[in-house]
Amino acid sequence: MAELALLFGCFLALLLLGAPVALAMALAVGGYAAVFGMPSIVIVQTFMQGLDNTAFTAIPFFFLAGAIMNRGGMSARLLRLARAMLAHFRGGMSHANIGASVVFAGVSGSAVADAAAVGSVMIPAMKKEGYPGSYAAAVTAASATIGLVIPPSIPLVIFGLFTGANIAALFLAGILPGLLMGLFLICASAVIARRRGYPAAGWQGWRELLAAARASAFALLMPVLVVAGLTLGFATTAEIGAVAAVYAALVSTLVYREAGLMDLWAAVVEAAADSARVLIIIAISGAFVWIVASLGVAREMAAAIEALGLSGPLVLALVAVLLVLLGTVLEPITLLVVVVPLLVPALAAGGVDLVHFGVVAVLAAAIGLITPPVGILLFITSAQAQAQTRHVIAETLPFLLALLALLAAVVALPSLTLWLPSLLR
Repeated sequence: MAELALLFGCFLALLLLGAPVALAMALAVGGYAAVFGMPSIVIVQTFMQGLDNTAFTAIPFFFLAGAIMNRGGMSARLLRLARAMLAHFRGGMSHANIGASVVFAGVSGSAVADAAAVGSVMIPAMKKEGYPGSYAAAVTAASATIGLVIPPSIPLVIFGLFTGANIAALFLAGILPGLLMGLFLICASAVIARRRGYPAAGWQGWRELLAAARASAFALLMPVLVVAGLTLGFATTAEIGAVAAVYAALVSTLVYREAGLMDLWAAVVEAAADSARVLIIIAISGAFVWIVASLGVAREMAAAIEALGLSGPLVLALVAVLLVLLGTVLEPITLLVVVVPLLVPALAAGGVDLVHFGVVAVLAAAIGLITPPVGILLFITSAQAQAQTRHVIAETLPFLLALLALLAAVVALPSLTLWLPSLLR
C-alpha cells in the first residue's frame, strides 16, 4: 500500500500543481524508483515496452483522418445538415449544435476536435440568435463528448489495444449509446428551451434538407467504411485507419476541392502533435503498468471481488462511479491507459463482458471532460464564447445530469451495448 500510495500520490499531486500528464507520470515513476530502488534499466525497458505494439500505428492514422476532414470542408456540410434537420424546433439552434456533434463524431473521433470545429461555427450563430454565450458554450462542450463514443472513436481503439477487446465489436457497441447521448442531450435542451422561451428558426424546407444530406454524404460515408471494414474483417485496425486517412484526403481534395497541399501538410502536423501527446503517455504508462503489476494490485482486486461475491452489474456500477470521480482530475487517455487495465481482472471475476465495460469506461471518461477542475472542453468552449468558465459550468449541469442518467442506463442494460456486436458474432 505504501508503494502504491507513493506512486499515485505523487502523480495526482503533480497533476493538481499543473504539470503535464506525461511529465507527472514520469516524475512519479522516478520518485518511486528513487525510494524503492527500481533499476534504471527496468525503467528504460518498460518505456520501450509501452509502445512495443504495431497496432498503435492506428492512433496517428485516425488522428490524421479527422484532421484532414476538419480542414477539407466536411465540417461546414455536416453543420448545414444538422441545422436543416433540427433548427426549426423551439431552441432549435441548441438542438442543431448537438446534432452537429452527433454527425461530426463519426468523422473526427476526438472530443476536442469536435468542440473546436462545431463551436467555432455554432457558438457565434447561437449568440447571434439571442442565446447566452455561456449556454452556447455549455451545449457545445456537453455534446462534444459524443465524439469519444461514436466510432471511429480513438478512446475505444486505445481500450481495445490495452485490454485485448475486439475493436470491431467495441465500435459496434458504441453506436447506440452514442446516438442516445445525442437524444438525452436534446431532451435536456428541449426542457431548457421551453422554460426559457428560446426561439425556433424557420423551417428551411425539404429541398434544403435533401441538398444538405447530399452535400454531406461523402463525410457521412467515412464512419460506415471504417465500421464495415473492421466488422467484415477486410483489414486490421491500423490498416482501416490508413484507409480512412486516404479517403479523407481524396474527398477533401478531389470531391469537395477545399483542401490543398498546404492544408494537407497542416493536417499532418496537427495529427503528429496530437499523436505524440497520446503516445508519450502510453510509453510512460508502461512503467506504471509494470510497477502495479509487480505489486499484484489487479490480482488482489479480483480476489476481493470473488471473496465478496458481488454481482457483475454491481461491480460495474461501482467501477463506473470510480471512473467518473477520477475523470474529474484525469483525462480520458490517462484513465484508459493507467487505471482501466487494473480493473479488468476484477470485472472479469464479476462476469462483466469486456466490450460492455469498454463502452461504460469510455462514456464515464467522456463525462470527465465537462467536470471541473480538469474539464478541458469547458475551457475550450468558454474561450470560444468569451464567457466566464464558472458560468459555463453552471449551464452544463443539466447536460451533465442527462449524461449521468444515460451512464446508469448503459450500466444497468447491457443490451444497449451488446445487441449490435451480437449480430457480428
